[in-house]
Amino acid sequence: MASITTSVGTLDVQSIVSQLMTIEQQPLQASQQRSSKYNTQLSSIGQISSALSALQSNASKMSTGAFLQQFKASSTDASIASVTTTTGGVAGSYALNVTQLAKPRQLVFDRFGSSAITDPKATLAGAPTSLTLTVAGKDTVINLTPSASDTVSLQSISDRINQSAAGVSASVVQNNGEYKLVLASTNSGSDNAFTIKAGGSDSGSTSGSTLAGLSQSTTAASESAAAADALLTVNGVSVSSGSNHLTNVISGANVDITKLGQSTITMTSDSSGITTSLQSFVDAYNQVKSAVDSARSGSLKANASVLAIQQKLTSILSTQIPGVDATTSYAYLSQAGISIQKDGTLKLDQTAFNKALSANPTAVANLFGNSSSTGFGDRLSAAVNDLLGPNGVIETSKTSINSLITSETSLQTSLSAKLTARQTMYTQQYTALNAVLSKMQQSTSNLSNLLA
Repeated sequence: MASITTSVGTLDVQSIVSQLMTIEQQPLQASQQRSSKYNTQLSSIGQISSALSALQSNASKMSTGAFLQQFKASSTDASIASVTTTTGGVAGSYALNVTQLAKPRQLVFDRFGSSAITDPKATLAGAPTSLTLTVAGKDTVINLTPSASDTVSLQSISDRINQSAAGVSASVVQNNGEYKLVLASTNSGSDNAFTIKAGGSDSGSTSGSTLAGLSQSTTAASESAAAADALLTVNGVSVSSGSNHLTNVISGANVDITKLGQSTITMTSDSSGITTSLQSFVDAYNQVKSAVDSARSGSLKANASVLAIQQKLTSILSTQIPGVDATTSYAYLSQAGISIQKDGTLKLDQTAFNKALSANPTAVANLFGNSSSTGFGDRLSAAVNDLLGPNGVIETSKTSINSLITSETSLQTSLSAKLTARQTMYTQQYTALNAVLSKMQQSTSNLSNLLA
């Protein structure tokens, strides 16, 4: 008897759909690759931008010429006068003779009537409810009893004064079980001396003052002190100061005096500091060159805008200072030891720079910055400012690349939605086909059985 046979089996729906989607996903993958490329380009632009910002910062500093005014300072006796450098300065020696230190006014109070105070929080009978402190012509009224339940004690007077920020500090000190109130000007010098008005009188000196029923300590002669200005001579010139921190007696230096006596401050040029500044400038320029080269050999290969950055900077370095005769003065950085190498980078010859600086410091300073803003620091700073500006190549490149990224992101969103729908459709179609094939297989089997 004839028979019917079949080789139809169940389909692997997931495998079929997966293979179909591999093909369908190619446009999405291509878009993702473009996005990755654009993001790499954006990163390269960011690195160039960062390098340009560092160059601009260095160029601006160089254009002021302040880097040439770096000095080291030393003191023959730091226990009398210690010194730190600031900016600017003039080389030389400065003989200091300190004859008086600046002091704040200080008053010490320790009694209420004839009774010693053994409890700083004990109520002072008859004390006023407020006092007025006057410092540098400014009155500060201090309420000693902010609320009706407050009492006045040695401690509360100290606390209220310190909370007032009146220019006077207060403290309570203890000696052999007896407590004293110490008032002192926050800042030293006669201009910062204070006076008190409150339930007593202030003689304005170191004795004879009373405060809220308190009189001065019996040892006021040693504990109290009148305000005083620092007195000294600098190279024979008399100087007075309300502070022992002197900021304007030596150009480019701060001096702190701590005791009486003589000391000599010496200011010498800090060649290492100047070298550091110069090398920072050279390194900043070379970093821009490196960032540009990296971009041009990578994600921004053959990009005309990036190439224009390097060309613009190189052009500036190759153009002499206008109006300067290169045969009699310095018109190029190379004449001061900073030269362009064959690979386009800068190199500092410190020996050559020191020689140029020693021979003509004014011409060296003019190379970096001048009143006409034609120095190399001036021009580089201005050029970088244009490159980084709203209409500069950096921002326009970022805008262009971000626009491309946005377009690809939108495309990927659209493609992803279509792929999801396509995958669902394929799954449904092949699942349905699988069901039909299964029924056909069952029908064939039944028919075969009947024929048998």
